[in-house]
Amino acid sequence: MCGIAGVVNAAGVGRNDVWKMINSIRYRGLDEQGVEDLGGAVLGHARLAVVDPENGMQPMSSTDGKVWVVFNGEIFNFIELREQLKARGYRFKSRCDTEVLVHLWCEKGEQMLDDLVGMFAFFIWDQRTHTGLLARDRQGIKPCFYAPYQGGLAFASEMKAILALPRFERKVNESALGHVFTFNYCPPPETCFEGIRHLPPGSFMRYRAGEFSEPVRYWRWPLDGERVEASQADLENALDEAVRLQMRFDVDGGLFLSGGVDSSVIAQRLLPQWNRPRLDAIGLRIGESGFSEYAYAERVAADLHINLSALDVRPADIVDIANAVVRHAEQPHGDFSFFLFYLLSRRAHQMGKIVVFTGDGPDEVMLGFRHNEQFFSEMTRANFPMRSYFDLISYSTGKDHQRIMSPSFLPHTEGALDRFMEIIEPFGDLEPMEQVAAYELTSLMPGNNGVKGDRMGACWSIEARAPFLDHRVSELFARLPITAKFHQGVGKHFLKQAALRYYDRDFVFRPKTMPTLPIGAWIKGPLYPWARDILALPDGGRFERTELQRMLDEHRSGLHNHTKPLRTLLMTKLWLQEFFPENA
Repeated sequence: MCGIAGVVNAAGVGRNDVWKMINSIRYRGLDEQGVEDLGGAVLGHARLAVVDPENGMQPMSSTDGKVWVVFNGEIFNFIELREQLKARGYRFKSRCDTEVLVHLWCEKGEQMLDDLVGMFAFFIWDQRTHTGLLARDRQGIKPCFYAPYQGGLAFASEMKAILALPRFERKVNESALGHVFTFNYCPPPETCFEGIRHLPPGSFMRYRAGEFSEPVRYWRWPLDGERVEASQADLENALDEAVRLQMRFDVDGGLFLSGGVDSSVIAQRLLPQWNRPRLDAIGLRIGESGFSEYAYAERVAADLHINLSALDVRPADIVDIANAVVRHAEQPHGDFSFFLFYLLSRRAHQMGKIVVFTGDGPDEVMLGFRHNEQFFSEMTRANFPMRSYFDLISYSTGKDHQRIMSPSFLPHTEGALDRFMEIIEPFGDLEPMEQVAAYELTSLMPGNNGVKGDRMGACWSIEARAPFLDHRVSELFARLPITAKFHQGVGKHFLKQAALRYYDRDFVFRPKTMPTLPIGAWIKGPLYPWARDILALPDGGRFERTELQRMLDEHRSGLHNHTKPLRTLLMTKLWLQEFFPENA
């Protein structure tokens, strides 16, 4: 976990400007910070030392000082790559994974990306040719944003670093903000800040002759083509290899153990390779029924002799951390599990952990979310319109928008259906269930679900590692027949069948509990004053505040369940207050 920032080919940009960028995301890497002015590129880095703490200072150059890199993430197969490069005559001055990138660039250029197993965002600058490469890992585990700036391009791990540039104009992207009220997040590559975009997962941008290319895809989810059956042994072998590589770190580590099937399977495959004195785990404990699986986490921990500690979550926690969650999320996300990831990461930090393993990854690729199980149980496998799925995932309706939006903002909430159809258009030849998976993998994961682990961990200098997100494991899942992913009303069926080796059927096939908060109940009771005050905040004239209060009171009285639109409204109001206080 680190932070990168830089400006390329921009007039009047110097070290002080990039230092402003790095200082704004310094928490991503408190161990070391550095900035280098290389002529055509000014590069900055904030380092969290996970491998080779003594020798990994960045920006880092090749041995001859001709190629430079700033890098966030981990190249898990760096030892194997380093040995291959040594055999070809390259000399190394460290044992960290960063140095592999500069030599691999010299050896292979853009084709280097095919060799990398890991999670990463990096920029390579070649002083010999004044060329460069901005790249992001296949699934977008590590973030990368970019924006035009002073005739060139600025990039960073977080948007607030770009916003810190002295001449960058901060403006709301109104249409992107409008889409948040349908999707509950902003679908990438757009962001809610005008001019700032995501570098898409599995993409790079080349810099040549003073210009950056548009993003170029080097990897895509293998959702089409021949379906491939896999065995339990295939999965265990792939997971064990992922864990073996991800165990390469020189700091203290642990596990987030929810009690769900995914993290429980990771616990089973992680423990035999754990090379520390004990495996410490943290589990969430929420009092309300249907929101906590802590009893199952206790069962797993007892069976495996894992040292599990409970993290109790209460309504007062939400009030205490709401502003910090919004600040680090950087965009309005009405998904309150961001709060849970923040609290988990804070506890891990308090325990002295740096690396934490998670069970993230299987839900999107194998239709594992509860809403999918509910939806598909009412549909035939290949005979439902994608418009029906869009209606299911929409967090508020056109009628809601007309009620609560001002006449000036209302038009910006339109077009969400067109945006959804644009996202799934490349997958139009797939059957509908695979199109749903495609949407959740290419938009929901990089736009919302994958953001939590990085951003909520980064603010506490926590690096999450997810063996299921090793791209070879993910590709195994993606290539499965649809009946292995979703069978007889059960998502993630293949993984759950594999989990029966470790756990009984009642444990594996119990109804799924989503990792979120009972926010709908809490804003009726202990959080009602908090919600009321937030909805009353200035918002630049975008909402009808009287109607917002009426909506909250209808919800409180039980007349209507407005949980979904209220979640989005609360986080949007806080976001506007955090990033646009002068206009709110």
